[in-house]
Amino acid sequence: MKNWKKAIALVASAAALVSVAACGSSSAGGSNDGKKTVGFVAVGPEGGFRTANENDIKSAFKDAGFDLVYSPTQNNDQQKQIQAFNKFVNDEVDAIILSSTEDSGWDDSLKKAAEAEIPVFTVDRNVSVKDADAKKAIVSHIGPSNEWAGQQAAEFVNKNFPDGANGFILEGPAGLSVVKDRGTGWSDKVASNIKVLESQSANWSTDEAKTVTAGLLDKYKSENPQFIFAQNDEMGLGAAQAVDAAGLKGKVKIITIDGTKNALQALVDGDLSYVIEYNPIFGKETAQAVKDYLDGKKVEKDIQIESKTFDAASAKEALDNNSRAY
Repeated sequence: MKNWKKAIALVASAAALVSVAACGSSSAGGSNDGKKTVGFVAVGPEGGFRTANENDIKSAFKDAGFDLVYSPTQNNDQQKQIQAFNKFVNDEVDAIILSSTEDSGWDDSLKKAAEAEIPVFTVDRNVSVKDADAKKAIVSHIGPSNEWAGQQAAEFVNKNFPDGANGFILEGPAGLSVVKDRGTGWSDKVASNIKVLESQSANWSTDEAKTVTAGLLDKYKSENPQFIFAQNDEMGLGAAQAVDAAGLKGKVKIITIDGTKNALQALVDGDLSYVIEYNPIFGKETAQAVKDYLDGKKVEKDIQIESKTFDAASAKEALDNNSRAY
């Protein structure tokens, strides 16, 4: 579909160049000055990680000479993401970056992108695709490993409670690949004597996590909960408020994922026990992958971004060095 349109565009472009040359002009170019246009189907405001990630991607594509069209959704509204994606296909952009609110429901849109020969790059969150033609649209996934992050949380709990312990897991919104993958990583590594009394979603929210944790601490106080694994920093910070209010600070270890400055400071202050980075700074890698593909070069199917973990000492060092970008 896209090839015949390109052919028409090339003919029109050639005619325009002849006309410009006849007039003696020294320059020619489209409205974007020859820049490739990339559509960014984004999540939008969601917390420290998301802000850092999307700002980094926007900056990297600008530096790489692309015209990036940023289209965030609101309140994890997948339908608005699908509408933005389909509009990018209809506009015949050169590539699409997809940071999905949900991992399913993308088959039809991806099939349209494949038919239009528009490459798609998923970032941060994977998508689950069943249609074989839809799968052809996805060139590469770029981001840290969520399973690795979940494994680090389990290994911290295993190490600190060799004789076993009870605790809770605070999850993100149901249906996200990130939630499933962090849970899978935890399950793969957690010791058999570690018991999760209950898992509840707090929707990445500090306030909701505070309320949920307060309820869980009261419900299971006879079970002596000793750890809370929060799947992101914001929920971990809310859990810390509830733990402190219950007079259990220092008695319940709280593990979080992301690595924001607020979480590292809470780690230094003793409100959190362990912070697992989920590195949001991979704009350059994403821009390079898109550029390489459009230039006809091979691109890896999975580009994993390195992350690290923090205890109180390494968190203080990072804050003192002002080395955190978010």
